[in-house]
Amino acid sequence: MITVSQKEEPFDVFICYKETDSNGRRTVDSVLANDLYHQLIQEGFKVFFSRITLEDKLGSAYEPYIFAALNSAKVMVVLGTRPEYFNAVWVKNEWSRYLSLVRQSAGKKVLIPAYRDMDPYDLPEEFSHLQAQDMSKLGFMQALIRAINKTTNADGPKQVQKETVVINNNNA
Repeated sequence: MITVSQKEEPFDVFICYKETDSNGRRTVDSVLANDLYHQLIQEGFKVFFSRITLEDKLGSAYEPYIFAALNSAKVMVVLGTRPEYFNAVWVKNEWSRYLSLVRQSAGKKVLIPAYRDMDPYDLPEEFSHLQAQDMSKLGFMQALIRAINKTTNADGPKQVQKETVVINNNNA
């Protein structure tokens, strides 16, 4: 496990979600997580999203890669549309392991619950002290990106894009 964690590049964000329902069909959560993954990649973050990150690891044990990603990620976004998805065995396994890393990190790691189409009071009790995000609210993505930036920039500035604005002032 240690050799994998040393080889893997550190992640900024770990997306935790329920991939399939009890019938083996893809969940709405999986589709939302996929959209979130692509948005965060566009913003320049290195994101662990099992559906894509582990696709070339077929046949090999996933656990060392998940272990490495949990340990390196500065932010975990746990997203869901049903209380039972937040409490599904593998989902809960990931977020509870990450939550203990958050407690040991002295503010360097953050867990952000993100929900949609459910009552925030139905989120796991362990999230009660956290600021949860409603994915259906206007501006959700901007708020989430701002929160991720605050945490990932804590170690120093990321690449800052500079924009030059030229104002043609011929009328002066």
